[in-house]
Amino acid sequence: MKAIIKLVICLLSFSSLAQIAPLENYTWYLEKLVINGNDVFPPQNLNPYNDFNWNNQQDYFLVQSCSDLLGIMIYDNGNSQFTITNSSVGPGECPSVPDADMFDTTYIFEFYDFYTGHPNPFTYAFTNMSNYIVLTITSANGDKAIYRNQQLGISSNEKSDVNIYPNPATSSFQLDINAGSNIKTVRIFSVNGKEVMHFKKPQCSYNVSQLSPGIYFVKIEGEYVKNNIKLLKI
Repeated sequence: MKAIIKLVICLLSFSSLAQIAPLENYTWYLEKLVINGNDVFPPQNLNPYNDFNWNNQQDYFLVQSCSDLLGIMIYDNGNSQFTITNSSVGPGECPSVPDADMFDTTYIFEFYDFYTGHPNPFTYAFTNMSNYIVLTITSANGDKAIYRNQQLGISSNEKSDVNIYPNPATSSFQLDINAGSNIKTVRIFSVNGKEVMHFKKPQCSYNVSQLSPGIYFVKIEGEYVKNNIKLLKI
């Protein structure tokens, strides 16, 4: 299965539609990075992802590869740009995939350049192809991340859709998922990127009664699935 990086725009406010469309209209999958003019492809079977999580106060930018990069985004919609501020990096989970750590370093610490404060601003542009759309994000130093709005190199029998129900949830939720998806972990994050719950084994029902009411993001990982779903806890 070809490695993917998933870029998801999760809208938490209808008012943001006019501000960042059409970024939020699709799930974006990384095709490659271009660093100093050289193509860098994710290693096979590595499935890191990006989230842009919008609410009516701030935009939270979460990149998860082998490390976790969290920052606040500020949009300049007139110029199709954004900047990343107030970022931090925490330890993540890296599978036993050859070159995963090297790619993580290139992606987190070179393309997003966490150590020196990010090559702001980042610009974004769209190219309409015959049956898909290409999203190109370019840093201020000219490096690029190139995405498509369709998954690359994964056949239909390898894909697995997942959802959660009920949503909103009061005390627990269940997974609505294809049989044989082999769920491994379910993690729940607050809107500021903090992990608040971690289920290390699949369960029939996931108890979230201890969570305060609010919006959370549920990260579901399995053999053929890696999804992030917005959960409203009431």
